Amino acid sequence: MGNPNARRSALPLAFRERIVIHQVHPVKLATDWLTGIASGWLLWNHELVPALIVGFVPSIVVSLYMIVRVDLGRLAQTRLGRYVASPRTRPSDGIRFLGLLIAWWGAWSNSLLPIVAGLAVILIGWGKGLLARRTA
Repeated sequence: MGNPNARRSALPLAFRERIVIHQVHPVKLATDWLTGIASGWLLWNHELVPALIVGFVPSIVVSLYMIVRVDLGRLAQTRLGRYVASPRTRPSDGIRFLGLLIAWWGAWSNSLLPIVAGLAVILIGWGKGLLARRTA
C-alpha cells in the first residue's frame, strides 16, 4: 500500500512531459535567470570558464533534480504549464537560448546593445506561443 499521507500528483506525467513542464517551475526559472545574469557579469570581466560553469551547471543540476524528483503534475494543470506544453512553444526553446547567447556575447564585448537585444529575443521566445495562441 504506500503512505496514505503522501501527496499525490494531480496528474501523472510521462518523462517527456516532465522535461517540458519543469521549465516553468519558479525554482527553475529563478535558477536560469540568476545564473544567466551571474555568468553575464563574469563574461563582462572576461572570465570565460567560470562563466560557462555558472551559466550551465546549476541549471542542469536543477533540471535533472526536478525532472526526476519533483511533483510537476499540479504545475502541468496551470495555465503556464499548459502554455509551455503546447506544441507551438517548442521552437521557443531555441529562440530563448539564442537570446541568451546574444546577451552573453554583448557581455563579453562589453556592449549594452547586444545585451538588451538578447533580453528582447528571450522575451520574444517566451511570448511567441502567446501570440500564436491569440491569432489562431
